[in-house]
Amino acid sequence: MFRPIRVILFVATVPLFLQPLEAQTTPDAVPAQTVHRRSVAGGKLVFPCYAKEVHPPRTFSPPWRTRAVNGPEDKRVTVVIGFDDPNPDFPFDCVGEPLQINVPNGQIVNLVKENWMDGCTPTLSITPAVADSIVSDLLTLVVKVGAFGLDGQSYYYELPPLKNKILTVTVACTIVKTATQPARKLTQTVSITYQNPPRIVVSAGLLVSTEGVKSYSIVTTKTGVDPKTGIATTQNSIGTSGNSSAQVIPFGFVNWYWAGSRKLSVASQFGIGVNPNLSTPKIEFFAAPLGIAWHDFYFAPGIHFGQHEKLTGGFAQGDIVSGLSKPPIGWKYETGLAFSLSYNLKPLKPATPAAK
Repeated sequence: MFRPIRVILFVATVPLFLQPLEAQTTPDAVPAQTVHRRSVAGGKLVFPCYAKEVHPPRTFSPPWRTRAVNGPEDKRVTVVIGFDDPNPDFPFDCVGEPLQINVPNGQIVNLVKENWMDGCTPTLSITPAVADSIVSDLLTLVVKVGAFGLDGQSYYYELPPLKNKILTVTVACTIVKTATQPARKLTQTVSITYQNPPRIVVSAGLLVSTEGVKSYSIVTTKTGVDPKTGIATTQNSIGTSGNSSAQVIPFGFVNWYWAGSRKLSVASQFGIGVNPNLSTPKIEFFAAPLGIAWHDFYFAPGIHFGQHEKLTGGFAQGDIVSGLSKPPIGWKYETGLAFSLSYNLKPLKPATPAAK
């Protein structure tokens, strides 16, 4: 019942977090604003719009919690938006490749500008992250979290520590036409997703098992030729119709997050699938104490609980039989080493900010 009040207070206090920190910085923490020129090798043209990440967030943290690192200012997660003077020989406007980063909930991010010229207008907007709950989405729509302007005179900003939100900074620069320089428009965007990895993720993929498949069948072999009739004589015996040393099985997996970030983490994994390689499809299982997740891909070594055909009734391979169309078999679970490779069914890519 207090959630709407909390969201309204959040919106009211966001501009306070966006105050320029020029007076708070020191030469050791953030370098003074200077004109930035990137070195060019061999006279090549430089694309004038760019963004980069400095001091990326901590990859691994204690189990069950992704921890924000809000220590010294010069060690915090930092994003840089910069522009080079456009070359008159480069007759195009510039739209830089958007920089997308993910940080834990509550992370403070520094925003540094490099060579922002006159005519640069920065805009900051906040939208819900893709994994927000329905209630949170509805509250955000009601409150109408909008856009806030940034002071173009300062060179360093401390962005607010958000939770389950996407903060987008767009800088648009307009360069007026002169005698030596045609008119230009430079645009650069940075998108920061504040979100902890989900505790449980469902993925789908393949299981590569070192436990092969052995199946039995009735094998008819020629024993000779009847001297009276000239007809070949045969006998039936129990043989194999397949005996592979490994197999690939489609599987579904449940991944239980332990530690890491949205980019790289470790998790336990449990899988279930129907094995189509058997003479009769059967349900099988997989368990991995620890696996690795990179972005939306999961890899884990573990134990495959697979079903295998077993001869019953005292029969053995090679026994001569008559009157049987198929050998008497039963099924038994056996364990073996396997490796899983799967993809997140709900990718953790940042949502596209809503159009204004």
